[in-house]
Amino acid sequence: MFILRKNLSLFLKNYTKNVSLSVPSKTDNVQCRQTFPSQFCFGNYFSSHAIENPIPENNTIQDENKTSCISQADIEAITKGDKELEHKLKVIILETEVLRQDGKSVPSNEYMTAEIWENMLKLPSRSGRTKYLDFLFRTSKKKHNKLVKKLEKRKTFEEHLANKELSPKSLPIEEHALKYGLLFNNIFIRFNDSTMNNFYNNRLIQAIQFGQKLVIDCGYDQNMTRRENQYTAKQLMLLFADNRYNDDPFDIHYVNINKDSDLTKMFHKYVPTMFDKEFPMNAHEKSYLDLFPKEKLVYLTPHCREEMESFDHDAIYIVGAIVDKVNQAPLSLAKAKRENITMKKFPLDRYLQWGSGSGKSLTINQCVAILLDMKETGDWNYSLRHVPRRKLTDTTTFSNSFKPSYNNSPKSFPSRKKGEWKPKSKVNARIVVKSLYDD
Repeated sequence: MFILRKNLSLFLKNYTKNVSLSVPSKTDNVQCRQTFPSQFCFGNYFSSHAIENPIPENNTIQDENKTSCISQADIEAITKGDKELEHKLKVIILETEVLRQDGKSVPSNEYMTAEIWENMLKLPSRSGRTKYLDFLFRTSKKKHNKLVKKLEKRKTFEEHLANKELSPKSLPIEEHALKYGLLFNNIFIRFNDSTMNNFYNNRLIQAIQFGQKLVIDCGYDQNMTRRENQYTAKQLMLLFADNRYNDDPFDIHYVNINKDSDLTKMFHKYVPTMFDKEFPMNAHEKSYLDLFPKEKLVYLTPHCREEMESFDHDAIYIVGAIVDKVNQAPLSLAKAKRENITMKKFPLDRYLQWGSGSGKSLTINQCVAILLDMKETGDWNYSLRHVPRRKLTDTTTFSNSFKPSYNNSPKSFPSRKKGEWKPKSKVNARIVVKSLYDD
């Protein structure tokens, strides 16, 4: 196995020096098979079928299953006529085939689109490309399994309808009206997805008119890798959904939007109607300093010292749209200091007991969910239930239900007083109930 890997590495090294930019001809395939054993010949470049099956006219690189990998037109569109990039791309394609033949986690050629090859071209190292291919492999398998389950569910439902004794369409109107149940006479109206979608969008329209402002700063796309931008875009989609499902949503403004950035393009894939005029989403290319008064802005950053003790309904909170898996520099803190904006952080250490080895970072949608609960209840014990349990110790408990109070001061919560709080005795409760009945 070691000799095989060594020969493959030498083969790739020699290929990068001597390979021509054109697709190999039949003669080149013959020379390759004379020089290297059959286990090194793969794809339509150096396969055992290359002599009998010549390269097609459109110069499409294919694998052994004759599945289209990437066409010459896509290569020219990606490289834009740059010969060095075209040479590097073909080497990366060959490298991917080596990993596939070696049994590594590489997605099928049907999943490898031109956009993925363009992303592969931007990765500087081979280890980075290997990790990216492994990520794509797991993602493709998840999508495939989801599609299989969907088809099985559809098939089961069709069999259920076929085996059903009575069909609503086959019954006369009199019998149909007398029979009560699903698909028959029913007092409950079936709501379509479009109806519910319009209902939730109406909440956002009301929030735009009367709701509290919340700013999502999308100006960190250049400080993140492509995978971090993808995670950020997904979290932005989740927080948008959580916000419009809430009874009293925020009026969210996405600022510092760059339409040419990877973050905006990925976010646009999750929400295709985000730039439509009739869609209730506020996306701005301007900064929050140009849209809102500076004295009301409060930047939420975990790197500052001042804690957020209570929720201010007049403030405009800012949440940075950043995932810092690679670059963990305090970018939001530096930005808030540079712009002289008030900074605050969640009181996580005061209310939570963190487990050993767990990070204290929260996702963007979790931060917005905490703010939604704080706006409604003003109780940190209830709002911090969105923190993942895996990050906390087993002794940490949350309040699963909230009882509203007209006084949110610390004195109104008996559990926060000094000493041990004890409930009222059952004897006094019985006396009160008895006196009520006696009257």
